[in-house]
Amino acid sequence: MTDDVHPADSRISLPGTRRNLAKSATRALEVLEYFAGMKRPLRATEISHAFGWHSSSTDQLLKTMVDSGYLIFEAARKLYRPSPRLVRFGGWLTGDYYGGERLYRLLNLVHSRSGEIVTLAVRQEDQMQVVDIVQPVNSPHAAPKGVKVPLIGSALGGAYLASRADGDIRQIIEYLDRHRRDRQDRVPGIMEEVQAIRVRGHASGGIGVETDNWSIAMALPPCDADVGIVLGFAGPTRRIRSHEAELAALMRRCVAEILMP
Repeated sequence: MTDDVHPADSRISLPGTRRNLAKSATRALEVLEYFAGMKRPLRATEISHAFGWHSSSTDQLLKTMVDSGYLIFEAARKLYRPSPRLVRFGGWLTGDYYGGERLYRLLNLVHSRSGEIVTLAVRQEDQMQVVDIVQPVNSPHAAPKGVKVPLIGSALGGAYLASRADGDIRQIIEYLDRHRRDRQDRVPGIMEEVQAIRVRGHASGGIGVETDNWSIAMALPPCDADVGIVLGFAGPTRRIRSHEAELAALMRRCVAEILMP
């Protein structure tokens, strides 16, 4: 994997490790995401098997979601399906993120044409979080959705910063450094790296980070949500870095095909 998503890296934050985490809330959202992917009613056993949860825990969660009106349960066939309560929620998100399932299609198109791990990431304060990922089946470098990497010092973070205005970048860095004991001005060095990323049209390998793995990342065109979404490749240095220009060009073609038809 890359310096951006390898769980063994001490700079990486894995999902589910924060204290006081409301796991039931996360599981409920994972269930809804699974419904969206399968696009059909599901049995409790299917959901339990998909996530590796105990059947009793799954049953309790699904019954709670039915009781709250988020799911509909068809007792005769023991099938669950999302309820109309979610329609406005889904419609709002669709409009904010390019419309339809374009981001999902983009990830799968890039993966199908490259065979590499492909990620979508957004900024979360001082980190970049992988919010979606497509990777080869049984990949030895598998990474979970939700993994976080530093905003400063990763290819994902570099691509994000390069998409922001210079004034915004300075404000971000000053905000992140407000509690640092070493208050040396990092802005000039980071701005130099950002400008190099803009000239190349993509970030790679992280800002000033040497690694045995490699990452290529570029910001997607602005969407209505204005959150700064970053598309990334991940893989071993020998394979990814030696084809960096080719893979970056592939990313641009896929973005143009899906998001700017």
